[in-house]
Amino acid sequence: MPALPSALTLLLPGLLTDAAIAPELARQLADQPAVRTLVSWLGAARPVQQDFDPFEAGCTSREYWWLHRAGHRPADGRIGAGLAPLLVDDARDGRPVWLADLAHVQVGRDGLVLTDSTELGTTQAESDALLAAAQPALEAHGAAARAVDPRRWRLDLPQGAARHTGTPDAVTGAALDAWWPRTPEARPWRKLINEIQMHWHESPVNVAREARGQVPVNTLWLHGGAVPWQPDWPAGRPALVAGSAPWLRALAERGGLPWQRPADAASAIRPGALVELDDLALPERTDDWRSWLDAAARLERDWFAPADAALRAGALRQLILVLPARERLVTLTLERRPALLRWLPSSRHDWKRWWLPQES
Repeated sequence: MPALPSALTLLLPGLLTDAAIAPELARQLADQPAVRTLVSWLGAARPVQQDFDPFEAGCTSREYWWLHRAGHRPADGRIGAGLAPLLVDDARDGRPVWLADLAHVQVGRDGLVLTDSTELGTTQAESDALLAAAQPALEAHGAAARAVDPRRWRLDLPQGAARHTGTPDAVTGAALDAWWPRTPEARPWRKLINEIQMHWHESPVNVAREARGQVPVNTLWLHGGAVPWQPDWPAGRPALVAGSAPWLRALAERGGLPWQRPADAASAIRPGALVELDDLALPERTDDWRSWLDAAARLERDWFAPADAALRAGALRQLILVLPARERLVTLTLERRPALLRWLPSSRHDWKRWWLPQES
């Protein structure tokens, strides 16, 4: 059911976790006075749970929620490919947008694993030098590339030379064999990237990085392939989009919507706003649970308590919480209670039963 125009929607990546510590984390969360509003919400709203397959969508559930809400409906169902056109400034020429992120692959417990490219710290000079080293292989395969920023290139590829598998956020930390099957469709890109890796094997860039204690750039992660598309917000145009990811700003502005960073809660807690608060995402991904609890307390102070006050005062009629996890999306809807019922006890339920991962 579409949100009411009077609803505030808060997207909270990282609030749900599949980590083994989840039962203990839930216990600590329930006992923290600093997050009493959040715990009250979790216990008051009935969850609507949606199973999510990151391999089918080619992205994280958080990315899926935004792209689907904005109206991206690819014929092949791999909605994650639509993120790439939002990550470049010149995605209005009608050509498919292929992006390749400079990356590091290492051997993990389950095979080859892609590390977080945002932590590589590549410079523009390094990117330019690696691109120059890759030029012979690119030209031999009829491809071309240019740097978008210090860690990302835009590629022009021959038709049929590649396919989207998953966005970098979806793939980071996962076994690559699950994301990059050895199919005939993947063969042209595999051949090209193997040749590029040979050119980079003893690159001065990587020699210098390793001398400084940094990991080498030893691969490219390809994603995208969608043509530029126009957000049309079929469930209703938001009054505001707030979020720190650069592609969220593009999503808003290309649809003619106002955008802001989520630092100013006073102006964003209003009817019709879609707000992503990603403070919990990094601590959840890195298993830093002390920082996770601290971030939850900050969100309580800056966002949850003021939003709850607005709901009680009638400035909001509805509050929607969207909780994306690796293989599910949970939506909670809180309604403003009628005046005659406001002083009666509200129904409660054990939120831990749905908050915890199924295997716990």
